[in-house]
Amino acid sequence: MEAVKETLSLLPQVFGQSLMNYVIIIVVYLVIWKLFKKRFKNWRIQIKERVNGKQIKSEIINSLFVLSVSTVFVLIIYFLKSKGYTKIYTDIKEYPRFFAYFGFLVFLLIDDTWFYWIHRMLHHPKIYKYVHRVHHKSIDVNPFTSLSFHWAEAFILTFWVIPISLLFPIYLPALIALQLYGFLDNIKSHLGYEFFPSWWNKSFGKIMTSSTHHNMHHSKFNGNYGVHFRIWDKLLGTEFKDYEQEFDKIQSRKKS
Repeated sequence: MEAVKETLSLLPQVFGQSLMNYVIIIVVYLVIWKLFKKRFKNWRIQIKERVNGKQIKSEIINSLFVLSVSTVFVLIIYFLKSKGYTKIYTDIKEYPRFFAYFGFLVFLLIDDTWFYWIHRMLHHPKIYKYVHRVHHKSIDVNPFTSLSFHWAEAFILTFWVIPISLLFPIYLPALIALQLYGFLDNIKSHLGYEFFPSWWNKSFGKIMTSSTHHNMHHSKFNGNYGVHFRIWDKLLGTEFKDYEQEFDKIQSRKKS
């Protein structure tokens, strides 16, 4: 009972931290979509802007539900850790250094794999209309779209952390770094503008998804399911064939 009370006492703090993260989304939107809108006109992925006040209002409301679910998820992890059920640790000497030094990369690959398959599942006709349709109401995406999900989707996409933490050591700083990277990468994916340089898809960086990559998923729907990397899309042939051409087209427009 004491563990439950202690966990619940953290609710305001955890939710407050989530709201502080949301400030980043607001700032990015104001800077790119408002302050430098004319400067970055040719950097837009979808030339015709369809985002309006009604869409943003809906996205903000959805985001509040997502932030609430994220708060509950963090509290569940905290409770399980306090009861000794997980292998989440903070003392770097507690487990082999491998988990601390390479944990971030391993978890990033797990997260990417989990996202890809869950994302494809959410596109199944019998599931899509109940859950994922909420996110796809935003065809022309913007930073506020990055957290505009159905509350169930928000929970499912991060659920993998629970079973993994029960079975394998997780260095807490590595997990925090993963959550931060995932949050920022999600904003990048829904930016609506392409900031990767023209040489990106001709370098090792091409293994990563760009803002254009995910933007095409919103505008064309069935394809480009990956979140961090293009690996699964390339392996299973679900990447849009004209992705790189579209990326290069935007780069040419940027130069003009």
